[in-house]
Amino acid sequence: MKFLVDLQLGGLAKWLRFCGFDAQMLRLPPGPFPALPPPAPGTFILTRQRKWAGRNRPDLVIITAPAPQEQLEEVVRHLGINSEDLAPLSRCSRCNDLLIKIPREETLGLVPEHVFHRQERFYQCPRCRQVFWPGSHLKGISGKLREMLEKAEGG
Repeated sequence: MKFLVDLQLGGLAKWLRFCGFDAQMLRLPPGPFPALPPPAPGTFILTRQRKWAGRNRPDLVIITAPAPQEQLEEVVRHLGINSEDLAPLSRCSRCNDLLIKIPREETLGLVPEHVFHRQERFYQCPRCRQVFWPGSHLKGISGKLREMLEKAEGG
């Protein structure tokens, strides 16, 4: 699944990337209707601009929730996303590129020393070069995603 996310939903794009989805930013101007990108299989356009609601485009999702986590819940419910669809923390939350695994030795000097000594696995964005590791943030994000999916599934 791929998402084209209106610029005003930057926080949602970041959460989609945390989930492992390809979430590219798209500028939908607030003025008269410009042409939307043509429909593509498995690709959804996300916006909060209600003026688009009348369009007959099943790939266009009008988001109503005000906060990013609530917006993600809305997308999960609307599209029937489940845990099998996710690849948590496989993409850079800034650049959207897929992360690549890097040898632990290469992270010395790139991450805090205590992180280097406590972690075994490291990943890096090939574009911005940011280094990621499965620390406490992974547990927190994974926990929120799990709660969200359970809530969306009604359990």
